[in-house]
Order: sequence, then structure tokens, then C-alpha cells
Amino acid sequence: MVDNERPGLEIFLSAAPPTILFAERLRDGRIALGTRTTVDGQIRVGELHLLDSTASTELAAWLAPTVEEAWIETVRERQEESLQTAHDLYGEGPEAVDRFASEVLREIPADLMVRALILLVNSIGPATRERLVARLNSTDSAREDTWLRQRLSQEHEAFAFGVSAAALFEALRTGAAEVEE
Repeated sequence: MVDNERPGLEIFLSAAPPTILFAERLRDGRIALGTRTTVDGQIRVGELHLLDSTASTELAAWLAPTVEEAWIETVRERQEESLQTAHDLYGEGPEAVDRFASEVLREIPADLMVRALILLVNSIGPATRERLVARLNSTDSAREDTWLRQRLSQEHEAFAFGVSAAALFEALRTGAAEVEE
């Protein structure tokens, strides 16, 4: 019962023995996750795990900081060029950068903005908040306590704005933003 409309995922894990992590979306919405190892020309399938949508979104939220760490240097490498463009177009100062950032976001198609915003709200959503609260309740460090409280407050507000923005971009994408007269 694999969903053939979406490609599966295969990630090479090891050369000795050759091992691949695979994931496939099932038609009922669950994710099948497992490994395949090749030994003496024979493919051996490891234990298969079926993740329901709640587990999948929690896994994605948990992986979000790792994804950010993997991409942040690439983002930073492009920062100087983007800042220069903002200054060339709109002058100096943070207002120029803010204006250019808004203009750049307008160029992203609505369907991709919906996806990006959903990923954003998932990465800071309830499961992540629960992990931060659990850490807050167990820390003895005043410094960490302050950092966690600030992060929870910031993410709570960003979550609401992210959901609202995703709803608006979805309305643009589907045509629901059209006002009938």
C-alpha cells in the first residue's frame, strides 16, 4: 500500500556492509521506515517501523535543529551578497534589509510558502514546546532557565504568526482570497 505519487527516500548509511535507510509513505498516511543491507549479494530487510502522522511530525520537529545546523553556513555565505543588494536597492540600515527581505518573500510561490510555514510551525509546535518545558522543569541553571523561558515565549508568538501566515498563503494559493462582489 505504498503511495506511488510521492517518491520514497533512500539514504546510504554504510559501506560495510552496504546498508540503506529507506522510508516510504503509505496510502493511509503512515510512514514505513526501515533498512536494507546487502550481504553476499542478498538483500536483507531490517526491522520495519510504521510511524503514524503524530510520530512523523514529532520526528520532523526534533530533526529541525539538525537541519538548521546543516544549512546555516550556506545561508551565512550568501548574507553579504543579499545585504549588498538590499543596500543598493533601498539604501543603508535595517529598514532597507527589512524591505528587501519582504520583497524576496513575495517572490516565493504561495504553495512553497505554505510548505515552509507549516515546517516552521511544526518545528516550534506543541511537541517541541513540551520538550522545552520538560527541560525547563529539570534545569538547575539560572542562565539556561532564562534562555528556555525566552525561547518558549518567542516560539509561542512565532507559532501563532506562522499558522496565520500559512492560512493566508493557502488562501492565495487556492483562490480563497478572492472577494466576491
